[in-house]
Amino acid sequence: MTDARRCVVPALVAGAALTAMLFASRLPVTLDFILPRRAGWPLFVLGFEALSNPTAHAAFTVGVTALFLAALARFGWLAAAAMRGRSWSARDFLSRGFSLALVLILTRWSGAVWFEVSQTVWFPFGSLNPWEPFANLVACSAIAWAAMAAALAGLAPRRTETRLMASWALLNATAALLAFVAYGAWKTEPARAESRRLFLVLTEEEGKGGQAAYDLPIRAEPPVAHGVGRLTALRARYETRAKLMDPIGLRSALMLGVKHGDELARTLLLAHLSAAPPTPQASGALGALADESAHRIGAVGASRIALAYAHLGDAAQAALWAKRAESAPRGIPAGLLDLTGGGALKPGKISGRVDGVRPLQIALYRKTDPAAPYLLDAGALAATVEPDAKGRFSFSGLAAGRYYLAFAFNPRAGELKVSGHRGDLTLDSRRTALELPALTIRPR
Repeated sequence: MTDARRCVVPALVAGAALTAMLFASRLPVTLDFILPRRAGWPLFVLGFEALSNPTAHAAFTVGVTALFLAALARFGWLAAAAMRGRSWSARDFLSRGFSLALVLILTRWSGAVWFEVSQTVWFPFGSLNPWEPFANLVACSAIAWAAMAAALAGLAPRRTETRLMASWALLNATAALLAFVAYGAWKTEPARAESRRLFLVLTEEEGKGGQAAYDLPIRAEPPVAHGVGRLTALRARYETRAKLMDPIGLRSALMLGVKHGDELARTLLLAHLSAAPPTPQASGALGALADESAHRIGAVGASRIALAYAHLGDAAQAALWAKRAESAPRGIPAGLLDLTGGGALKPGKISGRVDGVRPLQIALYRKTDPAAPYLLDAGALAATVEPDAKGRFSFSGLAAGRYYLAFAFNPRAGELKVSGHRGDLTLDSRRTALELPALTIRPR
């Protein structure tokens, strides 16, 4: 039997160990939130449930380690047999060492090509595709076989590794070129136009008004294309829309991210809809996120959807999703969810006037947790307006809750100070409108 054929079994064992490790690393963090509906769900549920058990997790670790050690032991035995009874000159050591270094380089190259294309194009994170483990088994086993066979061929008395490594290198180069042309793999992100804005966020500290300033870059949105850079481009869009204080554009970008299966988009969109003013458009976006034909929704996801529906004033849907959250595995009792006080207040209005340095935009953020930091948070962005010629601004149709303001300026405005600010803004059923005292913004 040739050395190449002897390497088949240890290569398969090593490939199985790598496949198991990759499968475990790609499991959802939790099954209780919102996940895309894919055909591979039962396989990933089985893996998640098994590895959530400490005993099974330990057994998995021991099993994978044993597979690796067995593959290495078999390869070591084959390598020792290839070198047994031979005397090595200094030239032999150098030439064989160079050959083994090339094998390591080709192995690393093959792995980079496979992981770049498989995990960012064919099987992006969260895809839950049942073909992913089988594809990894074939690819990882093939890479391990090529590495073992080439190494043994280089150690043999009659060296035959040159043709094998040349074919292997040509295959790698072809795969890398195809990935580069078809999917844009390894392409550097093109330079995008960049501007800057100065943001002034009004805070509350120990019951008194305060402020925080941020001078941040705003980069132009990249195009979202199919391929390697899609996830990066999508997340760059969320960031840009959030910095532009554009709730409609942010929602559109997040909906696109949900369509492409981005877990971050689902999380941010749900948070945003729990802060946005109740409107038919917000309800429609939440309905798309709660579509069970597209998503599998666990207990935590159902409870968050229930709270979002309650915020938007849809009591029937809020009660329905609260019941689903309670009845799901690891359910959340409906009594723990506060589903009261939702819907738009009448008039649900916060208005005021800005004197002095006039901002480009004024944004309203909802503070769902009193302990949450004051940030330009995409999930908390409720609404944005531009002040009129006299510096007046107004937000209406708001739900009950606690809010804070943020202003955007041209960075040339320099350091600024706000006076007249008294802290967070609270609306409830007894106080459905706020007319703020004049806020004066002046250079420090």
